Amino acid sequence: MAAIPSLPVRGRDAHLAVLDFALRQTAAGVGTVVVIEGGPGLGKTRMLQAAWAAAGNMGFRMGRGMADPTGGVVDLSPLMEALFEHVPPLLNRSLLSDVHSAREQRFWLLRDIEALLNEAATLRPLLIVLDDLHWADSGTAVALRLLPQRLAGMPIAWVLATRPAQGTAQVRAVLAELVENGADLLRLEPLDATAIAQIMADVLAAAPGDELLQRAAGTNGNPFLLVDLIRGLEEEGIITVESGRAMLTEDRAPGRVTDDMRIRLSRLPASAERAAIAAASLGRRFSVVDLAAISDVSVPDLLSPVEVLMAADIFAESDDRLSFGHDLIRDAVRASVPNAMRRALDRRGADVLLSRGALSVEVATQLAASAEAGDEVAIQTLADAVERLGATDPAAAAELAERALALMAGQHPLRGPLVSRRAISLFAAGSGDEAKRYADTVLRQALPPEQEAQVRLSIASMFVLSPDVRADSATKALALPGLSEDLRAWLEAIVLHNLVVAGRSADAQELAPVAAKGAEVSASREAKFAVELATAGLEYQLFAFGSALAHLDTAGRIGTSEDTRARLAHFFRGWPLAALDSFDAARSVAADGIAAAQRDRQNWALHIFETWTGLLSLQCGRLSDAAAVLEGRFAVNDARGIVGVIDAAHISGLALLAIHAGNERAARDVSRTCETLLNATAPAVRRHAAWALAAFAMAQGLPERAHSWLCALGQSERLSVFPLFPHDVANDAEIVRIGIAVGDFELVASTVSVAEQRMRLNPGALSLEAAVMHTRGLMNRSPGDLAAAVALLKGTTRRLALMSALEDLGRTLVDEGTPTEGIDALDEALGIAADIGAAWDAGRIRRRLRALGVRRRIVATNAARGGWDALTQAERQVALLVAEGRTNREIAEHLFVSPHTVNTHLRHVFEKLAVHTRVELAHAATQQMD
Repeated sequence: MAAIPSLPVRGRDAHLAVLDFALRQTAAGVGTVVVIEGGPGLGKTRMLQAAWAAAGNMGFRMGRGMADPTGGVVDLSPLMEALFEHVPPLLNRSLLSDVHSAREQRFWLLRDIEALLNEAATLRPLLIVLDDLHWADSGTAVALRLLPQRLAGMPIAWVLATRPAQGTAQVRAVLAELVENGADLLRLEPLDATAIAQIMADVLAAAPGDELLQRAAGTNGNPFLLVDLIRGLEEEGIITVESGRAMLTEDRAPGRVTDDMRIRLSRLPASAERAAIAAASLGRRFSVVDLAAISDVSVPDLLSPVEVLMAADIFAESDDRLSFGHDLIRDAVRASVPNAMRRALDRRGADVLLSRGALSVEVATQLAASAEAGDEVAIQTLADAVERLGATDPAAAAELAERALALMAGQHPLRGPLVSRRAISLFAAGSGDEAKRYADTVLRQALPPEQEAQVRLSIASMFVLSPDVRADSATKALALPGLSEDLRAWLEAIVLHNLVVAGRSADAQELAPVAAKGAEVSASREAKFAVELATAGLEYQLFAFGSALAHLDTAGRIGTSEDTRARLAHFFRGWPLAALDSFDAARSVAADGIAAAQRDRQNWALHIFETWTGLLSLQCGRLSDAAAVLEGRFAVNDARGIVGVIDAAHISGLALLAIHAGNERAARDVSRTCETLLNATAPAVRRHAAWALAAFAMAQGLPERAHSWLCALGQSERLSVFPLFPHDVANDAEIVRIGIAVGDFELVASTVSVAEQRMRLNPGALSLEAAVMHTRGLMNRSPGDLAAAVALLKGTTRRLALMSALEDLGRTLVDEGTPTEGIDALDEALGIAADIGAAWDAGRIRRRLRALGVRRRIVATNAARGGWDALTQAERQVALLVAEGRTNREIAEHLFVSPHTVNTHLRHVFEKLAVHTRVELAHAATQQMD
């Protein structure tokens, strides 16, 4: 890190106090985040230097990284610099696993970094300083969203600096999210008159006179401009010091302030002027060797001009490189040169960087701005950068592809591939309208039909997109002339798949025979596999669970080279298994999927299989296990990015979890997300959102509002909110309660009819028969049917559904004049609610009992709020593994869960045991075992 100025920081006492407190908290074992925000020259970097000095005095290990305006597409650049390039490095790069540039691999890279930080922080507290994040890349934004949260229980201080209202939308959103989640925000305002006078006295070693203070007021409280003014006044002899007081000798500003940079440079030796202008095309920091190359001089010949520039405060030393004294200086140097000359120098600077081995992404931004039409080196370099960025930063890839296309002639051999990549990248970046326009115009003009169809097939297979967008892309491909039979069959299968996952069952039923026939006559294994997978999903929607499993078996025998669809087929098997009460088999599917995802480093697969384990745990009433998996993955700001049914199921499951656990704040947060999801295009996503909102309204005792949420998709659509994916029979009774409460008996009858149809299609499934008895019992106020539902559910592991049936049985028995039996049923329901931690349900059942004159104080087996007795089995496992010295990554692999789940368990362990560090946890575990 650059040398710390000897001058004290003035006018920032409150800010320094916050920094000091954060560092002391970190030293005590609590992770902290501080965001420093201020305009150029207001002292952000000076505040970072103060934090650096303070942390060094406290014994921290430290690393610093800085984003660069010319490197905004280099993935994780400032973070990697902070972790691995400081001397000595904060972490050992050789301990990282081999990684690639794909977005999936970025996740695993961050996992590895998390593990290394976790391990390093057990030895000494860490400080990670990231400067100028307004120029940071999207990967850094992802890292800042994940790492501080996951490592919150470790002694790591993150100090981040940025300019207000600048940077990519991703970076701004993440910084705002950090502040919303508790990070300290330090806004640097212009200095007041007292601080200005103090700085002047520090620089001049004398108290400033009134005229000097008046002159300094023109800097508007900007400390960089203030110091520049004072030094200029000193250089030109405009200040005199008498009797400890600094006075102006002339009423004028120094040339370094009044003159533009062109005049200022012209006063320097010609060699120094040339060096400064050339250096401005190498980025904010540069090596002497690169400066010599772009200047066409030897390294020894640079000694004198560099010394002159350092004496003039234009250059400064930055670790083992040179830099401009401030970004404002570099900007001024660049502005002093005519645009044509600036572009030419930037282009030459890119060549210098490429010649010494810079990656294409490191010079892409500079090349895109400086290259002229026909520049083959620029075109090739940009094309390479586009390929590298396609997976990690599709928005940047689309922008660079557009620039590369503008540089090339109409018949250039790279035009087709770049048009294809830009179309795919626009969709991947979420630029839906622009992507569709581009695909329907430029893509069609640039490619023959078969190639266009292949590109549209790629878009239709992008699971980050809404299934409606994917289906539209494949449908447009099918309209192209002259497609091969195999490609047409594959496209039909993809359309079918996307209709199914969108929840458009009627459209899928209409297309299914066509797609099946096309796959049958085709030689395409991929088409056959995709049709079987989609048909399995359709059969599941139509409640034919056994048939769904049979189609999945057929798909497995056919096989596929598409890893994504193979994993989806394995994932989907758990849904019909659970619907048929084969919970052990469904858990085994999830466990195998998690193990394979960890082995093959597939983040998306790890996420969906863990989501499924969370939903399974919820259906079984294992609320703590469900919370460990489902909580913390989505923020309210993520709602617009949720386009698929699996994530929608995650959200609705999270809502039900919050409701049962009695966490009203969390339920409200999830409700805000669900309100946004109501605007999704896929019916399956909207149904999950409507159902979660209705369930929350019922928990609040507002059946009319619950009913209005069911009707939010349309009056007739209220009858088709179910089936949800995946099915949970416990939901049936709640929708019947809503219908009864508001007098919507058509909704009640429809729900009972659906439950009966489902039972007929799957004879022998206890929970499906119980759902029929439960809904009939509510509709007909029949204690006998409700008692039958209870008896059936006692043969399953669905404790939430059992609790619900017992409560309804108790309430109905009381209403029908048999209070003793009713109280017994309510008592049993209360016992389940208390045992599984369903606080909201327990409170409601207690109120029912109190209304009957009965007061109950049930002590649940896990009622302890603190200490080892409060830990769940999973939390205890994690705690003991931490005590053995294992990292979060090692624990995740040992327990076949994700690091996210380990981190959630660990956070709960810290809270329950009142410890702040892993060392304290290890000590507590040792005492417990003794």
